[in-house]
Amino acid sequence: MTLAVLFKFTHVTCAFLSIAGFGLRGYWMLRDNPLLQHRLVRRLPHVIDTLLLLSAIVLLAVWRLSPLETPWLVAKLAALLVYIGLGMVALRFGRSRRIRVGAWLLALATAGYIVSVAYSKSPLGFIQPIFA
Repeated sequence: MTLAVLFKFTHVTCAFLSIAGFGLRGYWMLRDNPLLQHRLVRRLPHVIDTLLLLSAIVLLAVWRLSPLETPWLVAKLAALLVYIGLGMVALRFGRSRRIRVGAWLLALATAGYIVSVAYSKSPLGFIQPIFA
């Protein structure tokens, strides 16, 4: 197994765990589940997201890609910032349940877009058929 394959596997696995964990935490938020406040639930996402970021950096180095010179990576990075902002509103800063739920759903849609951009290597991702 090459270094690139190992880190790509790590990156994809962490991305899946990060999105699935966010989805579960959002569901618990909807249900007012006390597990949302558990210490592990509050800390594990940071560990997973750190591994996700580190594996991305290693992949950029191994593949010799510049993230700001590769259009689909620019799209992923921009969408990642949107996803983080929406996630913060959904799980922390939303002033009402309606705002938190809306932000959670938009964050999940943004995560889907990020995955589609990564898969297609196109900045349009899953919206590409609209422009075809």
